[in-house]
Amino acid sequence: MVLINNNMHNRDVFSDSIDCFSSTIHAKEHIYENDTVTNKKAHSTPDIITELNSTSCPKVQTILSSYKGHLVDVGSCLLESLRNTAPQQLAARVGDYNENLFYEMQDNDKDISGIIIGGGGGGGSRDNPQQLQDDIHAFESSICTSLQHTNLTYRGSFMRTESTIYQPAHVDYDYPILEQYGNKLFLAFFPLTQEGAYLQLWQEPSSAEDYSTASCGGEPILGTVVYIPYGKMLIMPSDTIHGGGFKRGCSGNLRFHLYIALEEEQVRKDNNITLLDHPMNKYTEKHDRRRELCERFVDAEGLESLLGSYFDTESETSDATNDFKSASSTKSMKLDYQNAIETNSTMRSASHVNLFGLSEEVEVMM
Repeated sequence: MVLINNNMHNRDVFSDSIDCFSSTIHAKEHIYENDTVTNKKAHSTPDIITELNSTSCPKVQTILSSYKGHLVDVGSCLLESLRNTAPQQLAARVGDYNENLFYEMQDNDKDISGIIIGGGGGGGSRDNPQQLQDDIHAFESSICTSLQHTNLTYRGSFMRTESTIYQPAHVDYDYPILEQYGNKLFLAFFPLTQEGAYLQLWQEPSSAEDYSTASCGGEPILGTVVYIPYGKMLIMPSDTIHGGGFKRGCSGNLRFHLYIALEEEQVRKDNNITLLDHPMNKYTEKHDRRRELCERFVDAEGLESLLGSYFDTESETSDATNDFKSASSTKSMKLDYQNAIETNSTMRSASHVNLFGLSEEVEVMM
């Protein structure tokens, strides 16, 4: 991944560079082209969902403070160009009973400008290449400013949701990675359409005593559901417990998920590990791999009532190449997942392919 440097604002995003690459999926006509909200449900955002619309809002400030998050602006020219780059069919489904989620990881040596160039997503921004260049510089500068670090790299993935199945609580890296490098890793999420993006967040107990109580049949920890509007990006620490799986609109809430690493080159030199090659959804407890995080971290109160009334539970696309499954089929998979937890399924170590196609040893259910 190309190193972010706050002084790197003179590059021409439409000139030849080492960031250029050939897209593996050529898609000039996108189901995401219409940047209007296809909203069949006119009622306003439910009270249990907090819209992250402004850092001056007290409720938003509380959430950002509680989760050590940052909310920054993303330029419209960058968003339009990146949206136009998104393949019509994303390459893979998220596993782990989350087959309603599709994603397509970008190569580790491509920054935002490289992704846009390689995917042919310049679109109308070719009429104003300086604005796109300014948006990219502002985007990368905002990450540096938020994290108070100029030596960082990032890797991204397009994501969309077929139908709403709330994703179980998880972290995006295995615990040994988080324990050793967690302070150098961050996550970010931003929508690519006016539909925005939704995310559920959970907080770990503040003390060992609270953890012990919660893990031994005490009160469960309820999620906090946030809405990220178009034009905003949420940055979170890498150990944030979270879950997606929300759909409200015809694009499936097309969004971009960033994995950010500080001092990546130095870590690679000192420890022979490329941190951005190792994201992997982990659903088990850190100290007891036999237990699932979703036993302690449960959906926000009232969230289930929004299925069908606010969030879409069926796919609106007929694209056969994605081999979409019906919402009822996908929902039954989550029920199977929950039943496996309730029957205290045993675990074993097995080779598993992580989000970037690398084989790693993980715990799987038997």
